[in-house]
Amino acid sequence: FPRVNALSFWVFLGGAFLVEMSFLFGGSPTGWTLYAPLSTRTPETGVDLLVMGLVLTGISSILGSINFLTTIFKLRAPGLSLLRMPMFCWGQLVTSVLLLFSIPVVTAGLVMIFIDRNYGGGFFEPALGGNPILWQHVFWFFGHPEVYILILPAFGIISEIVPVFSRK
Repeated sequence: FPRVNALSFWVFLGGAFLVEMSFLFGGSPTGWTLYAPLSTRTPETGVDLLVMGLVLTGISSILGSINFLTTIFKLRAPGLSLLRMPMFCWGQLVTSVLLLFSIPVVTAGLVMIFIDRNYGGGFFEPALGGNPILWQHVFWFFGHPEVYILILPAFGIISEIVPVFSRK
């Protein structure tokens, strides 16, 4: 689906631009994990740009995984069952499923941080009835599958390369 793929690419480019622009506006003194309540209390504009950039790159990842899943399930060659697919396709399939489960959660958490920072929400602010530990749970619900999201495509690539160079 080329239009979904193109939309995913351009949304990713916009998100990457916002992430890079965040460094010009103070960066993120909260660290790479954006732990609350530090991320909700720092006044730098760079944190807002970083959060919105990460939301856009998350949306891009969701669109890309939807594209992979529909391609794998609906556009396989005739006669190619799921069990006969190469390991590379299985790696992409499992990675796409993991992305669909983990990215929306962290995107919702980033939106909550943005609301806390700009609109006075109280998701992570203890003084307003929020719980800063909530961000840790949301982040690690994303963080644990992220390890597999990063390594499974590499395993799929290696499973296709090794037989070629070992003459099997």
